[in-house]
Amino acid sequence: MKRLHAVSQTIALNDLAALRQEWEMTLQQESGDGDAVADMIVALNEAVVNSLRHGYKQEAGPVEIEIWRADLTLQVVLRDSAPLFDPTLVPTPDTTRPLAQRPLGGMGVHMMRNYTDELHYNVTSDGRNQLTLVKYNAFE
Repeated sequence: MKRLHAVSQTIALNDLAALRQEWEMTLQQESGDGDAVADMIVALNEAVVNSLRHGYKQEAGPVEIEIWRADLTLQVVLRDSAPLFDPTLVPTPDTTRPLAQRPLGGMGVHMMRNYTDELHYNVTSDGRNQLTLVKYNAFE
C-alpha cells in the first residue's frame, strides 16, 4: 500500500473545508475516479464531523487521518481520542418515513455506509477509536 496523505492534528469543524480541498487534490493527483473521490470525501467528512460533534462535544479535538492506495482501492483510516463509539453498530435509519416524521440527525453513519464499499471499526492498542473506510475501483 502507498500512503498518499496523512494529517495528525487538533481539528475543529471550521477546518473541514480546507481539509476537504487537501483530500480532493491528493486524490486527483493520483488519478482518482471523480465519482469515487467525491463519495469518499463525503464519507470521510461525515466521519470527522461525527467525531467532532458527538465525540468531542462540538469542540476541536485530536484527529489522525491517513489516506492509502492499494492498486485501485482507496482506504482512509481515521483515529480519534474521543470516547469509544462504534458507528457500525448504529441502526440504519428508516428512510421510507416522510422527512417530517424522522428524528433530526442520524444520517451521517448512513451516508458513510452508502458512500463506501466497506466500513470497519476497532479500538487501537492505545484505546482510541479507529474507523476504516474503503472504496474499490477508486482510481483510473
